[in-house]
Amino acid sequence: MYKKMIILGVLLFSIQAMTEDRGLAQMRSENRVALVIGNNSYQRPLTTLSNTLNDAQAIRSILSARGFEVIYKENVTHRTFDTLLEQFYKKLGYGGVGLLYFSGHGLEFDGQNYLIPTDAKIGAKSDTKYEAVALNKITSRIQKIGNRLNIVILDACRNDPFAKAYGMGGLAKTEPPVGLIVSYATGAGKVSSDGRVGGNGLFTQYLIENMQKPLSLRDVFQATRASVYDASGGTQFPAVYNQIIRGDFYFTLPTVHIEPSQTSYVALPPVQSQSIALQSTPSVSTSTSKWITPTDKEVTWEKAKQICRDNGGRLPTLEELKKVVIDCGGEVKYDNSEEWNRNKNNSSYQSCYKKNGFEYADYWSSTMSVSDSSYAWNVRFVFGISNCFEKSDVLRIRCIR
Repeated sequence: MYKKMIILGVLLFSIQAMTEDRGLAQMRSENRVALVIGNNSYQRPLTTLSNTLNDAQAIRSILSARGFEVIYKENVTHRTFDTLLEQFYKKLGYGGVGLLYFSGHGLEFDGQNYLIPTDAKIGAKSDTKYEAVALNKITSRIQKIGNRLNIVILDACRNDPFAKAYGMGGLAKTEPPVGLIVSYATGAGKVSSDGRVGGNGLFTQYLIENMQKPLSLRDVFQATRASVYDASGGTQFPAVYNQIIRGDFYFTLPTVHIEPSQTSYVALPPVQSQSIALQSTPSVSTSTSKWITPTDKEVTWEKAKQICRDNGGRLPTLEELKKVVIDCGGEVKYDNSEEWNRNKNNSSYQSCYKKNGFEYADYWSSTMSVSDSSYAWNVRFVFGISNCFEKSDVLRIRCIR
């Protein structure tokens, strides 16, 4: 009996480890896009800031190295800020993870928080709502887009020139929409340290340090909070407002390797992202299967399945769609990086998948997310990217029999 319990325990542990290994690998396939802004050149009465550009540049570097497509700009005006946000919103529409990082001046007015462009003319604090960008409008717009997870990081808790005393200011408490996590460099109503000239602010310094560790998103912010609190002697305590409902996220993925012959495994904390774990589907070789005549229809996932059944076939699995990319000499991509252009600029690849009856667009697969049954995987052939979209979205279809 004891031996049976040991064997059962090993099997359960092995299954969990293999599931987590697959989940961590698939996390790389999730779209990642970031908007990073650093402002330091302000008009009076706002002060010039020492390290905001250093902070923004450092965040850009670490995000780029971790698969984010980064939209980056320094010292942005109100008009440029709005333009960058529209670019950011558009890219969030592809799903996955979005991140907004702003380092500069932020002000609270009438309980609302505002990010300050460099051309803001704020003679009185009441000018803020006309001259600055409202945080609640940003988070509301992001939430309506509906991608899985969004992260807002504000190193903008600076001295308020309109406060009655120096050292007062900061941002007001916030209640972000569902699906967002928002972090301030320090607590609401407090002022954060700008750090030594030529370095990084205290908050961003430790944030970068913890982003390079294999920690979950929540643990990154928790570790950063503890480090900042200790380094500041208890005077700076970063705020975190967490409304995440769909899984978790890693800037730096834990490393796990499983050999089939081994009976012991390294287990990691469960990852419950809607778009990182794939439902197991029977493997079908396209060499013995036949693609049905292509269709120009763009339909929901359920409708796509029905069309394929009505034509005596089925939707292809994700692996079958990816095989088309690979057989055409393309590379299957898993992130939002500039490496997409390797496929886009490969003329032989582009002509090959088109000869096989596909277009540049997204095509549904039958492979679903196991963590969220409302999502299914697809391939965008122009870039060779695999992605995870809501089943209510409308994509193209090819059937297979």
